Amino acid sequence: MLLLAGCSSQSDAGSSEPGPSGDASQTATAASTGESYISGAVRPEDLVSVPGTPWVLVSGMASAKLGTAGHLYSVNTDVGLPAEVWPTTNQQIEWDPSTYPGCPGPPDATEPHGINVRADEGQPPVLYAINHKRESVEVFRIDATTDIVGLIWTGCIPLPHNVYANGIAALPEGGLALTSMYDPTEPGNPFERMFTGKDTGQVLTWHRDSGWAPVPSSGLGGANGIAVTPDGRSIIAAAWTQKKVVRLPLDGSGERSEATVPFLPDNLRWTTNGTVLVTGQDISADDIMTCNGGEGTDCPTGYTVVEINPDTMASTVLHDEPDSPFSLATTALPVADEIWVGSIAGDKIARVSGT
Repeated sequence: MLLLAGCSSQSDAGSSEPGPSGDASQTATAASTGESYISGAVRPEDLVSVPGTPWVLVSGMASAKLGTAGHLYSVNTDVGLPAEVWPTTNQQIEWDPSTYPGCPGPPDATEPHGINVRADEGQPPVLYAINHKRESVEVFRIDATTDIVGLIWTGCIPLPHNVYANGIAALPEGGLALTSMYDPTEPGNPFERMFTGKDTGQVLTWHRDSGWAPVPSSGLGGANGIAVTPDGRSIIAAAWTQKKVVRLPLDGSGERSEATVPFLPDNLRWTTNGTVLVTGQDISADDIMTCNGGEGTDCPTGYTVVEINPDTMASTVLHDEPDSPFSLATTALPVADEIWVGSIAGDKIARVSGT
């Protein structure tokens, strides 16, 4: 995620909403660079597929510029139009306090950030969404059998006070792994700390019986996106301000390996080939403050998508759009034979060829 100036993703934006699904403004339009755009999901910072379905879920952050609150959206890949699925006027709540005993109840408001889906065989898929309005992980059961995805809120997991969460991923045995960009309880400007190149954040895991715990030797500069290896023994995480993607063992044993990328790497997504896609922002600390997370001025444009082999950490530029008007890329999600690219700015998702 590209943070806002002032180092908070929270917003006091009004509650006016973007147009409903099917509005004329929500169309896929061709760009001069050969991209096409899906319009209507405001500040689509993170994207994740729901396995076995045509649905992509989107984390849309609040925009003072556009006058919108934060939302979770669903997009049917066959249609390409986003619909708001949380919060909604008919949102569903089935709180399970026995499973989530530390949760105070349904959220009053949401400021979604990183999202991810658990899809265990024989079980309904589950969405995890970081919520900066109350610094928690919100848990939803997904009903992907209807015309618009249904999200049934079932509980939440409060975050530690010294964590500013960004990316989240499911562990195979039922736990979670999460990145914290920095410690918000430390004095001073966290941006300044992150852009020194020092380790400001870390990776944490959560298990129902033991709660949150830091992963040994997981210090990273502005820890951002995260992916868990299929065997559940290692994680791959983006060190945002250090311009590298790192693989490290969850138990702290063994060595770390890394890939250097030519931008500030953001969210990570697996491909069906077992590689990892990453995109991000080719900007400086000064650019970030001026651009203000897409809400300000002089925002750089263009983006690059890199593919990383998680075994060797060798990286390859998969897609390069230096002249695209699309800016502040955050997520590169493989969708069929395309790559969908999210952004912290505007109200568009870019679609490009996956080859």
